[in-house]
Amino acid sequence: MSRALAALLGLAVVLPAAYLLLALVLALVPLNAGFRPSADGIPVYVRTNGIHAELVLSTRSADVDWSADHPASDMRALAAPMQWIAFGWGDAAFFASTPTWSDLRPGTAFVALTGLGEGAMHVEYIADPASYAGRELRLSPAQHARLVEYVRDSFARTADGRPIRLAAPGYFETDAFYAARPRYTFWMTSNEWVRRGLTAAGVRTPAWAPFDSALFFQLRSL
Repeated sequence: MSRALAALLGLAVVLPAAYLLLALVLALVPLNAGFRPSADGIPVYVRTNGIHAELVLSTRSADVDWSADHPASDMRALAAPMQWIAFGWGDAAFFASTPTWSDLRPGTAFVALTGLGEGAMHVEYIADPASYAGRELRLSPAQHARLVEYVRDSFARTADGRPIRLAAPGYFETDAFYAARPRYTFWMTSNEWVRRGLTAAGVRTPAWAPFDSALFFQLRSL
C-alpha cells in the first residue's frame, strides 16, 4: 500500500471520528441557557422523524399569515390551509430524490455534503403538531417574531418578494418545496438550520447541532 493511499484511508477514519466528537462536545454546550418558556406564550413545535428536525408554527399569527406566501394551491392536493405549517431546510436534490432513506444514493449525499447543490425549503401543512414526535415551546411575542423573521429569510425570492416554488412534487398531498438560502454542507445541516432559528429566537440550544439528538438534548433541559 502506498503512503498516499494509507494517508487517505487514515483521513477517511479520522475525519468522521473528529466530526462526531466535535458534534458530541458542542451538543453539551448550551446557548441561551437562561431561556424559560412563557407559560402563556405563543406555541411553536420542533418535530423530528428521528433524523431530520423541522419547525412547526401556527399558519396565522400576529406576525405573519404563511398562507399568503404558501397558498393551498401550491400543494399537491390541498383545498385550504391547515392550522399549522412545518418548515424544514435542506439540499434540493436530496429532498427531491430521497423521499425515504432507502432511496439515498452516494452521489446525492456527496453533492449535499460538499455544498455543490442548491438549498430548498420543505413546507407542509399539518392538522396537529402533537401527533408527531417533538417538543412544544412557548415563546414570547418578541421571540416568536424573531423566529418568523428567520424562517422568512431562509427562502430565496423573486424580485417582487415571492417565494420560488420548485418543480419537484411534495411527498404528500399537503406539502411543497421552495428555493432556499444558503447551501447544505457537512457543517450546515437541516438540524443546524433549526438550531440557528431557535438560537436567534432566544431558545436554549446546543452550540452546534448537525444531528437532531443535540437539539432535543438541550430542549429536554427546559
